[in-house]
Amino acid sequence: MFEQRDRVGGVWNLSGTERSRSIPLPQTNPRYGAKPAYGGTAMTGHQDESYSSQESLEFESPLYDYLETNIPKQLMAYSDQPFPEDAPLFPRHQTVLEYLEDYAKDVHHLIHFNTQVQDVRLDESASQNHETWQVRTKKIDSKETGAGVYDAVVVANGHYTVPYVPDIEGMTQWNQAYPERVIHSKAYRRPEDFKELKVVVVGNSASGLDIAAQVGKHSKHPLLLSSRSISAFGPAAPAPWRQDVDELVEFLPPAHNKRALRFRSGRVEEKVDVVIFATGYFYSFPFLSSLDPPIITDGFRIKDIYQHMFHITHPGLVFPVVNLKVIPFPLAQNQAAVIARIWSGRLSLPSEAQMRGWESKNIEKKGNGKYFHVQKFPEDAAQINELYRWALSAKMAPHLENGGKGKLGTMWDSRQVWIRSQFPDIKNAYGQNGEDKYRIRSIEELGFDYAKWRQGATTTDMEIFTEAKC
Repeated sequence: MFEQRDRVGGVWNLSGTERSRSIPLPQTNPRYGAKPAYGGTAMTGHQDESYSSQESLEFESPLYDYLETNIPKQLMAYSDQPFPEDAPLFPRHQTVLEYLEDYAKDVHHLIHFNTQVQDVRLDESASQNHETWQVRTKKIDSKETGAGVYDAVVVANGHYTVPYVPDIEGMTQWNQAYPERVIHSKAYRRPEDFKELKVVVVGNSASGLDIAAQVGKHSKHPLLLSSRSISAFGPAAPAPWRQDVDELVEFLPPAHNKRALRFRSGRVEEKVDVVIFATGYFYSFPFLSSLDPPIITDGFRIKDIYQHMFHITHPGLVFPVVNLKVIPFPLAQNQAAVIARIWSGRLSLPSEAQMRGWESKNIEKKGNGKYFHVQKFPEDAAQINELYRWALSAKMAPHLENGGKGKLGTMWDSRQVWIRSQFPDIKNAYGQNGEDKYRIRSIEELGFDYAKWRQGATTTDMEIFTEAKC
């Protein structure tokens, strides 16, 4: 296991360093910051020497000081390790990091920290009947390089590395005139930095809503929350400090305006101090640049992939938890169970033609762009349970636990599926309690009672849960 940071935790590992806010604007390049692979050429004209630097924004976690989960701890946990009983219903990021560090104890000795994977490519000297992979690494501190040959590779670097900022008319000139007044949410750290500033937040997914709620307590009122459509988390609760506006379509010329923006409705806002883009990230795997055809083109999805997980041409290469709008820990656990069984020969993948058929059907359903990997409820719940049953169907092995079935993951029952369906409302109710929210440990304390709900559930309600459990 290779980890370029100094401890486990991935995105939950918030470093103590201050972040540079500078990224190219607009930022529409999924290969931003990519360095040349060994002996190769650069993947992009942008060659930032900070690519391997711990001070780089790209190297940083997207967390911020006051972040807490937007998932109740009972759903977020791995099946074999609950969150601490005394943790709040929505734990703070420090609690999640401690949870992951504790969970990692059994494999900690396998992890090479401060080690960046620079190149992963097919081993040309391998047998035609058995693919292997050459992996080249570099130590962050000593710059020492390493190499190894492996039978399979798990690409678990996530998808919160390379920021996406859309190309909006006038942005470049505006940014030149007013440096560092346009930032991506990855550079956001704390709301106090925006005291008495006029702020626009662009994007109303989880980060946009949360950052707006935090900043709005300190910025000038109203904070403007710009979006093209209703959030996947539902309409944000009304707040006196916030005003919802439509899509930002133009940064007006600085020569004739005073830090002005225009929205699709025609509304113009002047004297804007900061624009925070909570517009997401690209999928980016610069160390896999040798794959042909490339798995990343525009950065909005991974190509040549089956079940959002297995590379179709080279199934010894897997990409766990690339989906969006999902509960990541139980999904990771169930995907790991399937991967382990397939690579050990206890399960088999379908034919290449069938896997490509799955990819084509998903393109027909969701398009060939940014919605390809989105699993909105109840799809995410169904995915978790389908993976569980897939792992459970593997050949038995007498030496394994669970009577030869091996280690299994999470199977959601109707109550867990119901909690998943309710958690935007649960989160809103939780937030209404101010600082007292940190004393809340269960959804029942907020008035969410599954047994009572079930008594009054309609046939349509139960059909949704049947679909999610299938």
